[in-house]
Amino acid sequence: MSSAELNQIADQLLVILDEMRSYKSTTLGAVTGGPYNNRNMAYPWHPPHPFPNVADVFPTEGQEIHLTHGDLLPHNILVDGSKITAIVDWETAGYYPEFWEYCRMHDRGWMTPAWGRVLARMFPGPRREKEIDAVYRILRDLHYNNVYLV
Repeated sequence: MSSAELNQIADQLLVILDEMRSYKSTTLGAVTGGPYNNRNMAYPWHPPHPFPNVADVFPTEGQEIHLTHGDLLPHNILVDGSKITAIVDWETAGYYPEFWEYCRMHDRGWMTPAWGRVLARMFPGPRREKEIDAVYRILRDLHYNNVYLV
């Protein structure tokens, strides 16, 4: 895609994220009101080691909880030319803190120059590496059984 087309994709994603963020909740969890979808791990699961101290990594004050796709990456964004026609794979959607979608969109496994350009337009400023890395570690530990490795 050309730079102009990538910019159009970024602008459309910002509109989509704004719409999703308009749906708020006071509690974390799935869109149904229950717990997040756990299809990738047996319950109860026991991570190999404790999660990092989230208070040291993530903002804990003033974080709104809003509707999040949970896996908004290039493979889930359908386009026709430079027009987004659909967002698919909503199984991990739910109500998450503000930082979650940002961190998931910066997944290392999906980072390409084109996706990096889209993200840079959507989220100007320095990358929040500490938060991105912490979400990556949490997801890796949740899925340590290799059924699904993020």
